[in-house]
Amino acid sequence: MAQFYKELKELRESRGISMEEISDRTKINIRYLHSIESGEFSEIEIPYLRLFLRAYAEEIGGDSNRALEQLDSYLGTSRPISQKALATKDEHFDNQENFGGETDIPSNNDQKFRQDLIKGGFLLIVFIFSILIFKKISNTYSTAVIPNTGPMIQEYVQFISEQELSSHYLLDQTREELLPVSPPFFIKLRVREQTAYSFKNDTFPAVSNLLQENWEQDLSAFVKTSELLFSNTNGLTLFINGVNITNITNYNNPLRLTISPSPPSMVIQRYKPLQ
Repeated sequence: MAQFYKELKELRESRGISMEEISDRTKINIRYLHSIESGEFSEIEIPYLRLFLRAYAEEIGGDSNRALEQLDSYLGTSRPISQKALATKDEHFDNQENFGGETDIPSNNDQKFRQDLIKGGFLLIVFIFSILIFKKISNTYSTAVIPNTGPMIQEYVQFISEQELSSHYLLDQTREELLPVSPPFFIKLRVREQTAYSFKNDTFPAVSNLLQENWEQDLSAFVKTSELLFSNTNGLTLFINGVNITNITNYNNPLRLTISPSPPSMVIQRYKPLQ
């Protein structure tokens, strides 16, 4: 009894019917036909297994009803599928045949893979959403702090754009100095307080950055005229090729530093608010 599927295989082979012929006529995926002949019934859902076994047995000239009874006995289930459910499966099977495609019913492993894929997709969406939320929070210019006197909002230093500089500030002082170093220029920034700046390196667009308290930042090396624009220079220490530039620190308003290679020099421009 337990070898009934082998008997079906022997019947097919004795009549010279190939698996490909059965698959072409029934539109059943050939891997499910191999599962039937090898007794690997767990690869196919029970309703479809009964449907496929019946079609397979009829194609090789066997007794389909007896094959289904042997299947129920082998699986330990004597309850046949209801006529309504069988009709539904038959209709689905017929539709697949009418469309000319193979009947490729997902196995239990396929269903598990699909469930894992759905879970993975959901976790990916949550991960991307978390990144967007974190990025939005990181771009905010204020944060809550809790000092001894109670919670308060700490304001971040704002970047100064060229438009804001021309609209709200006047050039107060310009000073040019020679540098004791030669290009290429290497700049290191060291800050005790939050410092916002924009760096225009050679011909590249300006890049803005916000340095937190007690940070150090090494800027990209350059050989052509470049500019640094600070919102203020409170607590700032700036080195050019290891030389400390002492006369730009602790200025409360915007300051622009233009560094030129020939001759090696810098122009310091200090701005003041409009009255």
